[in-house]
Amino acid sequence: MNDDPRQGTRLGDNELILRIGRGGMATVWVARERLASRGRDRLVAVKAMLGELASEPEFVRMFIDEVRLVRSIRHPNVVDVYDVGETQGVMWMSMEWVEGESLHALIAEAGKRRAIPPEIAVRIIRDVAAGMHAAHESRDSNGELRGVVHRDISPHNILIGTNGVVKLVDFGVAKALGRVADATRAGQLKGKFGYMSPEQALGKSVDRRSDVFSLGIVLFELTTSRRLFRGDSDVETLKLVVSGQVPPPSSIDPAYPPALERVVMKALERDPSARYQTAAEFSQDLSALLSAQRVVVPESGIAALVKRVVGDRIEQRRRAIRAALKMLAEANAVEWQGDPAFTPTGREAPASAPSQPTQPTPSHAGPPLLAASAPSSRGSRRQRSDRVSLPAVLGYTVGVAGLAIAVIVLLFLGR
Repeated sequence: MNDDPRQGTRLGDNELILRIGRGGMATVWVARERLASRGRDRLVAVKAMLGELASEPEFVRMFIDEVRLVRSIRHPNVVDVYDVGETQGVMWMSMEWVEGESLHALIAEAGKRRAIPPEIAVRIIRDVAAGMHAAHESRDSNGELRGVVHRDISPHNILIGTNGVVKLVDFGVAKALGRVADATRAGQLKGKFGYMSPEQALGKSVDRRSDVFSLGIVLFELTTSRRLFRGDSDVETLKLVVSGQVPPPSSIDPAYPPALERVVMKALERDPSARYQTAAEFSQDLSALLSAQRVVVPESGIAALVKRVVGDRIEQRRRAIRAALKMLAEANAVEWQGDPAFTPTGREAPASAPSQPTQPTPSHAGPPLLAASAPSSRGSRRQRSDRVSLPAVLGYTVGVAGLAIAVIVLLFLGR
């Protein structure tokens, strides 16, 4: 298969529904996973390698290594990977479907109105750092560190769900150091230039501290509403990353909290040995900062921000998914059954209510998720109420007759 997969294509147990993204290595789809063993469908995200790359052993190895690495990571702030396979020459992987938006989209839309509140920004980066640390700590069957480095930490690869949960995604350029050193062409730089660490921009070997620097760039941007490294060209941007000045956030905003500035500047130390040595240290300092200010940022607060800023976009995607599901049902000449049961992050609904989609409360996640099945349930209730059985008619008649006899007896006794 040389072309990109099309809507309705089956990749393993997954039926492609709606394409939601296309990168340099793969397309990303919302898909319906159909497993008879579970008895119901769920939505997943499917990443399919571009057709022109499928014949490149270099990219195939990179893709397989990505899946193997990510499948070993289990953390609430990292997107789960479910399956991987090859179908008619297309390499693919299925992942947890996170209904929401990227932090990149959130920043762009919030900038049109007002900046993201700093306490929410701190909570988001704290959660990303926690998930990132879990990836860095991934170990093989012998208990040895795999040496995972994401290498592409940016707002594009941080997802915010409608339930307020933050997820790190797309280890498309991640690699285990020493295992797949030949998986990329010599000297080829990966990742988005403005979010690279200095050592990555110089083509040097990188470790987990490179990801810390990149996440520090994201925190700087979130809390100052300004890109840290952005030149007129890729070359200029790389020069800024390598040798450009890192201004203290207070030079941009005099009211910037000093405690937060210390955390940001430590993450952005050019010397890796002077930075946070682990993402866990970074996350802990951000937690301590919130605690010191006695600030609590619940996931419902993040969910409310998502609804306010990008709620319309999410609702448009819901409608597009519903329309695509219905169209596929009509094309396959099967009865439209409504939406698959799934939760805001694509996980299975609770076992106690297998036939009902999990509905987030309005205060946490906005409108019910893909609620197209509601009209059919109301219609079935109307059908049941319109039917009158023979026993019901007989019972009603006997009751009326008994009441009439009782009235006659009372009148007779009253005389």
